[in-house]
Amino acid sequence: MAYYWSFQASLLFLLFFVATSQAQARDFTTHLHFFVHENDNSPNATAITVVKSTTSNPGGFGSIGVFDDELREGSTADSKLIGRAQGIAPEVSLSSQMAWLGLLNFVFTDGEYNGSSLAVVCRATLEGATERSIIGGTGKFRMARGYAITTFVSGAPAGHFIVEYNAYVAH
Repeated sequence: MAYYWSFQASLLFLLFFVATSQAQARDFTTHLHFFVHENDNSPNATAITVVKSTTSNPGGFGSIGVFDDELREGSTADSKLIGRAQGIAPEVSLSSQMAWLGLLNFVFTDGEYNGSSLAVVCRATLEGATERSIIGGTGKFRMARGYAITTFVSGAPAGHFIVEYNAYVAH
């Protein structure tokens, strides 16, 4: 009887191992390179503050912004539009360094990934390179996971922000 149970457990483990190793073998990594263009200026703002901070802390701790920014192939405003960066960003830092909790979706509307999206969670700052977690996706990125390294490129003219993304997506 003990042999029978041991055989069943071994067989179950073997089936689990084969199933998970085959699932991992289908994954591949895609490198995406694009730029997020944000405009805080009216009348064509792509980002707005919907809740203003009620504290006197530096940087606006507690403020909440929403955005529907442009995803472009390049850093210039006339580069090809490939999608939208849509999400919410509450300001979460009490220190003098401004930081936001970014919850966003990259929605691709052109090219090879048209109709697909990526879900991203991050701690965003305007200083240095930032790593962001890719926690899911749809379409060609269904079950995606990975990370993106972002670099703040420009804040000029005032109210226009450009952020470079190098995303590495396993799907």
